[in-house]
Amino acid sequence: MPEVPMNPVITLNAGGASARLVPHAGGRVSALRLVGGNGEAVDVLHPYPEDFFDPIHWAKGGIYPLMPYSNRIANALLLVNDETHVLRPHPNAMPHTLHGNAHAQSWQAIQQGPDTATLTLDSPAGPAWPWHYTASLRFELTPSQLRVGLTLCNADQRTMPAGMGLHPYFRHDPAARLTYGATTLWPATQDYLPGAPRALLANEQYETPRCLPDGAMTDYVGGWDGTAIVDLPQGSQLSMRADPVFGHLVVHRPDTPLYLCLEPVSHVADGFNLATHGVANTGTHLLEPGDSMNGEIRFNLA
Repeated sequence: MPEVPMNPVITLNAGGASARLVPHAGGRVSALRLVGGNGEAVDVLHPYPEDFFDPIHWAKGGIYPLMPYSNRIANALLLVNDETHVLRPHPNAMPHTLHGNAHAQSWQAIQQGPDTATLTLDSPAGPAWPWHYTASLRFELTPSQLRVGLTLCNADQRTMPAGMGLHPYFRHDPAARLTYGATTLWPATQDYLPGAPRALLANEQYETPRCLPDGAMTDYVGGWDGTAIVDLPQGSQLSMRADPVFGHLVVHRPDTPLYLCLEPVSHVADGFNLATHGVANTGTHLLEPGDSMNGEIRFNLA
């Protein structure tokens, strides 16, 4: 698919902090700079290029929304209320789908101020998702914090499975320590689908700050307490706090550790199908026509 020229970037500013929003590129945050207690500004994100946008083979950087679901749907087949929906698989995750379609569409800015902005999306039913939905992202910047409010609404005439989250790419040093609390691990398969859930082992727990294991890794964790703290390369610490609707966390680092993804999400990968087959605690939601789900995620420089 050809690269699409970009629309203007929206820049939020607050006392030395800045956030750059690219509505046309799937409602992405391309860069985020926050100010710490010592007054120094710190670049938080692995940068996202603003000069082009490929909605299929997207650049790895910034923050993008995960709507109307997170991660993969196995074999691009979605079972809802005894009806199987055939979805369009993603070429980089064949034969599965990947991360919904909100981040592959152009969003509209309906409100913009010096330190606030609201982006909206009206997504019609189509091959990627057979339900009509609407969504919004609300950004509020202070010198030390970016608040992002997410809303997902079923605009269709049928019950819609629903999930949401954010996919940030944080600047990363392999020696960085990570802290979070959780109860459950869904071991990732080679296909990045979740295995049977189990309790976290002692060496898989991060209540006490510690480094990640060497090399590439992907953890799907449930029972997340909504807080994660990670060291940044500049010596600062970033705190991410999420509302209870985001009860799952994806921890992902590629082979080349240029970035670390800590993804607060409402449900585990392939959660809709797992829930249909009786698996508990997947975090999935079913929205009736006109219903919505919402929550807020806060990024704070300690």
